[in-house]
Amino acid sequence: MSSPQNVKQKVFSCLTKLSDRDTHSLAVTELITIARNLDTTTVPIFLSCMYSTDASDKSPVRKQCVQLFGLLSETHGNVLSPYLSKILANVIRRLRDTDSSVRSACVNSVSALSCHVTKQPFYSFLKPLSEALFTEQEQNAQIGAALCLASAIDGAPDPEPARLAKLLPKFQKLLKREVFKAKPALLTLIGSVVEAGGASGQASLKNLVPCLVESLSNRDWAVRKAAAETLVVLANVERDFLSEFKADCMKVFENRRFDKVFSIFTLFLFLCLFMVIWM
Repeated sequence: MSSPQNVKQKVFSCLTKLSDRDTHSLAVTELITIARNLDTTTVPIFLSCMYSTDASDKSPVRKQCVQLFGLLSETHGNVLSPYLSKILANVIRRLRDTDSSVRSACVNSVSALSCHVTKQPFYSFLKPLSEALFTEQEQNAQIGAALCLASAIDGAPDPEPARLAKLLPKFQKLLKREVFKAKPALLTLIGSVVEAGGASGQASLKNLVPCLVESLSNRDWAVRKAAAETLVVLANVERDFLSEFKADCMKVFENRRFDKVFSIFTLFLFLCLFMVIWM
């Protein structure tokens, strides 16, 4: 591999090319090649170049730099472990990006990082991402933080269910706050917590199920749909403990049977939920 200084020059040259439609594809290919051939001395140089981009750069540059975090994790794995906290801080900063494709890249890269950078405990992901979720005021940043944490949980070999169980009540409180605008994404996160085993036990379900059932009556269609999907996940994972909630669930389903905003897909999920728990 080239010297650190040469790597830095090549990367910045590629970042410039990313801004031009005519040279964008060539620059992407070259950056991927550079990223795959880094060693322990040049990884931090490459990362510093990725950190240097900001809102003044064009969208393709911002998006590609985030995507490269994921590529680096796939090719170098735990070599990134010493830099994980800074990478995540950089990703969290980009959740405020006005371009939805950049925010989607954040979610995908966090998933890859969680899957491949495993030397540090999952708490290294859980702490910064949950703090961002609880403190961010901007809606897109809230959505991004929730989806990033969900993808981190889904991708992790050990998402530490006991820690997730402690956070679950806080997620439920956040879901009930009127000022919190990222409720569909938060429900997706709760579904990931459930799948990871963070909602096991009757005590957790006594609070969680009513919270999800209440969300089925939300004025926002996206919230109702996400709540239905999360209930189906819950039914699949915790089916042996849900029979006592049958009456409340069926009452809500009955009340919503003429809801024209519900898609056929959502009604299908309701049917799945009924069959999984009670057939």
